[in-house]
Amino acid sequence: MKERIGFIGLGTMGLPMAERLWKAGYDLVLYNRTPQKVESMMRRGALRVHSPREAAEASAITITMVSDDQALTDIVIGQNGLYMGLGREKIHIDMSTISPKLARKLERLYHNKEASFLHAPVLGSKPQATEGTLLIFVGGDRAAFERCRPLFDVLGERIWYFSDVTQATHLKLTCNQFIASMMTALAQGLVFAQKAGLSAETIIDVLGASALNAPMYRSKTRKILERSFSEANFFVTHMLKDLDLMLEAGRQLHAPLPGVAAIRELFVAAQAQGYDREDYSAVIKVLEHLAGTQVRREQPAS
Repeated sequence: MKERIGFIGLGTMGLPMAERLWKAGYDLVLYNRTPQKVESMMRRGALRVHSPREAAEASAITITMVSDDQALTDIVIGQNGLYMGLGREKIHIDMSTISPKLARKLERLYHNKEASFLHAPVLGSKPQATEGTLLIFVGGDRAAFERCRPLFDVLGERIWYFSDVTQATHLKLTCNQFIASMMTALAQGLVFAQKAGLSAETIIDVLGASALNAPMYRSKTRKILERSFSEANFFVTHMLKDLDLMLEAGRQLHAPLPGVAAIRELFVAAQAQGYDREDYSAVIKVLEHLAGTQVRREQPAS
């Protein structure tokens, strides 16, 4: 018999993940700070509760998918927090991008209740969450991981397991550093090419024919050319948060990250210019402003 699952955080990623678990036959207990986001699942039979504590009390395994360290801390140890609802052999899986420091803190905290914490951040966006093709990095107790593996198999295409909870956290930050670096490299290249009279289409055509090819370059160039920055699954402010987490983790590990520090400044500027709730590709607008140009589609010959 499948265990009852609590799910907290029904945002861009959380809702399609919860829907996949529901379709796979899991009984769900839901909590979200914005109650309206729970209504579609309630109509299908999921149970809504009024606090993280109630979600943990009513579930064997509770999953959280929230925005940052502060949101997760509030959910766990705030008023009527998840921690108060934990008991022996219960499991909390956090699938958000958080700091290694918080992941370690929660793992140690839960030992007091003979409960387990797994950090299982994901690589992918809303389409992958909907299709169940996320890449999932899981850190924590091996027995807890094996017990939760059927859940991960519903949500993800591939799973990497680490006995050290923070290794999953560090891997997620490493991947997001690659994403930020690729985005800023693309933005600089497109702006430079525009100033030199080369079209974005030519750049993408050449990249696609070379070892530099990456699906992200094509998808983000399309978004830039369409100027559809408001259609976002991952915001500028989210990327800036993750860059800050990466730099703090680098300081803790004594690992220099000069490139990350430089990239961060572009995202700081993007946020300051009001692009914080736009797709992270909007960082190109900072460079366009400095260059006095705008990357645009090639005009057909008359």
